[in-house]
Amino acid sequence: MAELSNKDGLNRCPHCGGSDIATDVKAGKLKCNYCQTVFDAKSANEAGGVEGMKGEKRGLGAEDIIPGDDIVKTFKCPACGAEVVLNTEESLSASCHWCRHIFSANEQISNGAVPDLVLPFSLTKEDAVKKIKELVEPKLDSLHADFKAAFKPEEVRGVYFPYMIVDVNAHSTSDGEAEKTTEQKSNPPYIVDEYFVSREFDVLVDDLTVESSSSRLNQDTYVNSNNIINAILPFDTEKAVMWNANYLRGFASEKRTVNIDNLKEIVALQSGDIARKKARESAAEYDRGIHWEHEHLGIKGTSWKAAYLPVWLYSYKGERDSRIYYIAINARTGETVGCLPTNDKQGLNINARHHHENETRAEVKNMKAEDKLTKQGKKVYTREIQYRNDNRVIGSLSHGRDEMLAIEKGRFQNGANYTHQKSSSMDSVSKIILIIFIIMFAFMFLTSFLGRGGGSGHYSSSSSSSYDSGWSSSSSSDWGSSSSDWGGSDSSSGFDYSYDY
Repeated sequence: MAELSNKDGLNRCPHCGGSDIATDVKAGKLKCNYCQTVFDAKSANEAGGVEGMKGEKRGLGAEDIIPGDDIVKTFKCPACGAEVVLNTEESLSASCHWCRHIFSANEQISNGAVPDLVLPFSLTKEDAVKKIKELVEPKLDSLHADFKAAFKPEEVRGVYFPYMIVDVNAHSTSDGEAEKTTEQKSNPPYIVDEYFVSREFDVLVDDLTVESSSSRLNQDTYVNSNNIINAILPFDTEKAVMWNANYLRGFASEKRTVNIDNLKEIVALQSGDIARKKARESAAEYDRGIHWEHEHLGIKGTSWKAAYLPVWLYSYKGERDSRIYYIAINARTGETVGCLPTNDKQGLNINARHHHENETRAEVKNMKAEDKLTKQGKKVYTREIQYRNDNRVIGSLSHGRDEMLAIEKGRFQNGANYTHQKSSSMDSVSKIILIIFIIMFAFMFLTSFLGRGGGSGHYSSSSSSSYDSGWSSSSSSDWGSSSSDWGGSDSSSGFDYSYDY
């Protein structure tokens, strides 16, 4: 992700230098409203630049949102000196009434209220209507009558949704068992060789894209189907341009409501999924899969940019279940996903998601691999290695994160809320043991908390198949800070998950 440039935050007309710029969707270019010149936007988010990145970098638009900041702003026009008032609650841009210079709210506000980047629409409304018809019409017979009666694809709306675009420089380590078939047989027992495998490498994640609206972080499909907004990713974010509020003309927009600290968990989980996929690709010869016994992802550096990305959106509120159904179209690629009410009450694509582990640009550097044969000619009766987890995805907002939360039994966010599962008919001895366990755990928690000195700037994700009944302390050299691990495990899954903050 390239560093932001262009001092006033605007793309200017190459012919007249004017700042009154809008999107010419049909041409897929920008247009000067003063001299009518049509031109290509210059990308402000070129790919690359992740290697060697350390610490945390934030764009102006990615800073924490400061509620209650002044809504009405006064600008002094740099072109003619006139003073112009802008109500940022109603609009993010204004035009000088004397010389037509366009002011962007980004010139004034440093409270995270407006994004760093914007990706202009390149798919017209006519194209969007066509895409919706192509999705819906072949399925009309299976859709609910109420939806068919209300179906009006021309009511589709263009909306800019807020996202965080994140670059991640991380280091991945993992080791475990892998199996390779040595004799091809249609029926068990199968003959396999067993290996100890380990992988260690740097993983450079370029433009991981995460939603930054609190309303869409709730992926309860019983309430809505807004996960399809996530499913139309990826966007060609490397072509995003500097923020210019003029691109919003004729489109709706939604402001960001989530700060970076609330997205770090998701970014770490999804980066871990990407690293796991890269490790699997480096061990493709193991046709029966891998059971990783230990995994760790240390994040050495991140770069955060807030962005507006373009979506054509069609919505319908179900009369029988009050659920809101959506059809979303990526206004850059044309990717179309819809969750529609069917006659059998099962919404189509209800669990659709963005396949971040496959669709995010990522590069592996400095790979170190070890493959050691541990058992030859082993007879097995299953088609895959026991507890296979090399294809696991736990950074998905719609369901993978819920899986991890369930396995963690409450210790994901805060170790203090962990409760050991016991039957309701506990004898007195069990109760005494539980009380002692709680006291010991509370003591360990306080010791760990006081030892952390109020928190850490480093965060990482790790997993292990061994059971950890308490806390373990670890020292991180990535950002020069100490931190504490908390983890849990489930014997059926063969892993636990821990974080360092």
